[in-house]
Amino acid sequence: MEEYLKRDNPFSQIYKNVNNGSNQKKYEQFKRGKSNLLPSLIDIELTNLCNYKCCFCPTGTNAMQRIKGMMPDNVVDAIIENLNRYKIGGVRFIRWGEPTMHPKYLEIIERVKKTGTLVHINTNGSRLDDKQIKKLLDINLDSIKFSFQGADEGTYNEIRENGDYVQLLKTIRRFYELRAEKKLPFIQVSTTLTNETKDQIESFKSDVGNICDYVNIGYTVLNHLSVGQMNISNGQKKKIIELQKREVKQRKYMKVCNEAFDKLSINWNGDITLCCSDYDNFMIVGNILDNDIKQIFNCRAADIYREIIANGEYGKIKCCSTCYEVIPLDK
Repeated sequence: MEEYLKRDNPFSQIYKNVNNGSNQKKYEQFKRGKSNLLPSLIDIELTNLCNYKCCFCPTGTNAMQRIKGMMPDNVVDAIIENLNRYKIGGVRFIRWGEPTMHPKYLEIIERVKKTGTLVHINTNGSRLDDKQIKKLLDINLDSIKFSFQGADEGTYNEIRENGDYVQLLKTIRRFYELRAEKKLPFIQVSTTLTNETKDQIESFKSDVGNICDYVNIGYTVLNHLSVGQMNISNGQKKKIIELQKREVKQRKYMKVCNEAFDKLSINWNGDITLCCSDYDNFMIVGNILDNDIKQIFNCRAADIYREIIANGEYGKIKCCSTCYEVIPLDK
């Protein structure tokens, strides 16, 4: 297979900006901004439905209690109207479902792209075929991330029920081939690990390194999960408990929370939350059908959350109380 020049991530400058500073400095900026600030990023949940049953995810374990559905046209229209009104750095189609399950996902991505913002999508890759890939290339999608867990077929299947490791590799390779010399999109492969060996990790990098622009390897965090609340079988619960026991980590709270200070996340029904990990409406600050994104981003409810975070009082907010940087211990 022909190899092509590696691309740079179009979102890199945005990520650099939002990850800079501290919660205190960001909060001071809000106080100086006098309710006139805009988010650098908007995350969009086209659906909170997924065709996978991942043991770490509240969607896959049925721990999520809010209603499941697909983003309706009026919410999409409101988002497009806001993106035309305000200059937003980037839009990402991610959150608590598989975006490609939405029957109009390609049309919606194209509409968002036409507003002039950068556009990214996360996907498990299971539903992509040549027709969809070619359409994403024609749209000039800026960035795509293919999500794995584990470092080989065995560890992938341990975490991702219904997934197909070998087929996903084939899909990414096909995407890479069809992109060929095109500048976009930036192709990223991301996985998280539990207790894989260095040899397994290096083998994974070898599998995917020549069919993408960047490989991101993190850690699957499971200890925050409440197994007793999951609507899954006893066998699945036992598997998660065993994986939790294998976690060997140190934890510390985030130095900077770009979720609350730099981004808004829009659920499929238009509800807007300040946190990417908010799967059950714990930090809702408005709805895009009721107010525009500038009003919501600068509203009093959002300011209360930001002040708590700036003061380091993480235990007062459900999503923040279990949100850590994960640092692997030396073995």
